[in-house]
Amino acid sequence: MSQKKHKKRHSQAVMDAKRQANQAKLADEKDRARKRMHPVARNLLFGDLVFLAACQLLYTQGMLSELVSGLATLVGIVLLVLALYFQFGKKRDGGSWPM
Repeated sequence: MSQKKHKKRHSQAVMDAKRQANQAKLADEKDRARKRMHPVARNLLFGDLVFLAACQLLYTQGMLSELVSGLATLVGIVLLVLALYFQFGKKRDGGSWPM
């Protein structure tokens, strides 16, 4: 009897290469997600920028006194520190967000 040769559709080397490529893709996605900016911190920084720009505009137009401008600057500093806390101070474990 003659033996029939059966060709493997997927060799073990090909399957290992695909598995390794998928693992590299997952690791890349996890690394990208870890480096991404925290949404709360990003929104705080953007709001702080808009708030300080508006206060500076009102101050240069003479609509805000120096005292109010100074208080606005202090509020801006507090918002900046809060954004830095959310970005670097909180330990993110998995999917738990601080808020």
